[in-house]
Amino acid sequence: MKKNSHSPVPPFLRIPWWLCVLLAIFSYCILKYFAPQLQLTNETLQSLAMAAPGIAPIAATLFLLLAAIRLYDFDGDEIDTDSKEK
Repeated sequence: MKKNSHSPVPPFLRIPWWLCVLLAIFSYCILKYFAPQLQLTNETLQSLAMAAPGIAPIAATLFLLLAAIRLYDFDGDEIDTDSKEK
């Protein structure tokens, strides 16, 4: 059966669960440790960079929740295919 090329699911929701975990780690490290060290000339961007450590756990949590959703969806599909084979 041919798959529909126009899926209603956005592309960022189709990434694998393990990539979401890596994005959570990467985003936390960047926001917590790298962003405050930036020397920006724009005052607004500098204030955002200084607020980044507070945003880091929120961003990481969102990526981890997305990873849990993707893992659940992946496991659910695997169970359905096993039950159809029996």
